[in-house]
Amino acid sequence: MNIDLSIQQAADHAVDIFSIELGGVTPSYHIKTRPDGHFLMFEFAKDNNRLHKILEQVNDKLGSDHPFYDKCAIVTRAKKPADILSMAETRLLQKAIGESLTIDRHSFGDDFFSRYTPSVANFEQDVTSVGNHIVFGRRGAGKSSLLAYSMHTLTKRNLPFAWIAMQTYANRDDENVICSVLAEMLTAIRHHPEIASDVNSLIDQLELLAESEGSVASRVDKIIPRIRRQVTSIASPRVPFTLFLDDFHVVDESLQPRILHALYSVARGNNMSIKLSGIEQFTKTWDEAKKQGLQSGHDARVLKLDLNLTMPDRSKTHIVGILNAHANYCGLPSISYLTSDSVLSRLVLVAAAVPRDALSLFAQAINKANIKGQKEVTLVSLNAAASEMAEGKLQDIEKDASSELDGVLRMLEVVKTFCITEQKRNSFLVKIQNSDDFYKAIQKLIALRLVHVLHEGITPHKAGQRFMALMLDYGFYIGIRASRSVKLFPTEPKVLLANDLRKLPIFKV
Repeated sequence: MNIDLSIQQAADHAVDIFSIELGGVTPSYHIKTRPDGHFLMFEFAKDNNRLHKILEQVNDKLGSDHPFYDKCAIVTRAKKPADILSMAETRLLQKAIGESLTIDRHSFGDDFFSRYTPSVANFEQDVTSVGNHIVFGRRGAGKSSLLAYSMHTLTKRNLPFAWIAMQTYANRDDENVICSVLAEMLTAIRHHPEIASDVNSLIDQLELLAESEGSVASRVDKIIPRIRRQVTSIASPRVPFTLFLDDFHVVDESLQPRILHALYSVARGNNMSIKLSGIEQFTKTWDEAKKQGLQSGHDARVLKLDLNLTMPDRSKTHIVGILNAHANYCGLPSISYLTSDSVLSRLVLVAAAVPRDALSLFAQAINKANIKGQKEVTLVSLNAAASEMAEGKLQDIEKDASSELDGVLRMLEVVKTFCITEQKRNSFLVKIQNSDDFYKAIQKLIALRLVHVLHEGITPHKAGQRFMALMLDYGFYIGIRASRSVKLFPTEPKVLLANDLRKLPIFKV
C-alpha cells in the first residue's frame, strides 16, 4: 500500500525521536493503515515497561497536532527474522552491555535495580547490613556492582553515604592521600542538614594538608576527633553513615592499612560503616606489626566473589540471568534468542564465570558472528573473541600489578608451556604452600584472571598434602591451531567430581 509522502515524513520524525530516546539505535517499524487513520508500529521481539515509557516520551514530544500523536504502539514481531544479529534489539544489547562493563556509583541511574542481577553467593543482604565489609574479587567479578547495590539501597532509604573511587589515588604511597580521602568523605556530606557548622573549615584544613610537604600523620591524628564529631552530627543508630571505597587495591599496599587506620578511628563506635572493594592478592587491610588497619574477621566481614568456577552450575545460572536481564531490557525475550545453550555453557568456561568477562565476550562474539555472516552467536565466534580477550588481560597487568609485570609474564609462560606443550591439558594441580614464592606467583596469575580456581583444596595422593585445582585461561589455546590438541577440563559447567580433579597433572617448579 502506498503511503502519502507527508505521512512518511511524519513517521520518520517520530522514529527519529524514538531512536534518540533509545540512545541512537533506530528500531524496526511499519505504518499500519486502518479506517480510523495511520498508526506507527514499533517492532520488538518482546515489549517491556522501558519501551512503553519511551513511547510515552515520544508521544509527549510529538505534540497533539502531529499525525502520529497518540497513534504509536509497541508490537511483538510476528516471526523471528533471519538476520537476528542485525536487529535493533541486538544492537541495543551490545550498547547495554558496553554500558555495564564499568560500574560506578552513577551506573544505570534509576534503572539500577531493574538491571541488577544478584551475586552467585547472594551477598546482597550481607553488604546492605550495618557493619564493615571487605568485598574481594578479580576484575569484573562484580565488586563495584555489589557496593553500588548497597549504595542504591541507602539512596532509596534516604540515608547518608560517601562514595570514593580510589582509582584517583592509584599507585600512591604518600600519607597525603589520607587527608584527601577524609576531605572527600566530608565533602560528600557537607550539605547534610544536621552537619556541624565548622565542616567547611575542616575540609579546607584537610585539603591544605593534602598539598603539604613532609609527614602529615601526626597532624591528621590531632584532627580525627573533629572529624568524628562531624560524622556524629549526621549519624545515629537509625540513620547510619556509610563510606564506600571502590577499587581500594590500586593504592600502594604499604599505605592501605594507614588509610584504614584513620578511617576506622572515625568510624568505630560512631554509627559509621566502611565498605571497600579490592583484588585480594593486592589488598592489605591490616598491618600486623603496627596493629593498624581493618582486621578481617574482627573489624570487618570478608565477602569473596572469586570462587565462581568452583560452583560452575550456579555460575551458569547467574551469568545467563545477567544476560537475560540485559536482553529483556533491550526488547528480547531471552539471550537464547541469539544463541544456543551449548554456546552459553562454553561462554561460562571461557569467561571463567567472571560476569564482566562473560558480558564482554558475548558482545564481541556478536561482532565476530556478524563479520562472518553467521545467523547467530556460535562457538567459532566465541572462541575468536576469547583469543582477543587474553590480550586485554595482559594489558590489565599494568593497571593492577605494574611493578610485577616481568615476573608475572615469566610465570605465565612457564604455566603455558606445562599445559599446552608438555601435558596438553588446560587444567592442573598445584601444591598449597602459602609461604612459598612459587605458590605466591601462581596466586598473582589467579588475581589477574590468567588462571582460574576450580577447587580450593583437594588431597589427591598423600594425606596432609593439599592441592589447588586450576585452569589456564581459555584465551591461550582456544582458536589457536597449534593448541587444538589440548584436552579441555571441565567441558561443561557442571559440579566437578573429586575423582576427576585428582587425575589432573601436578605442576611443579
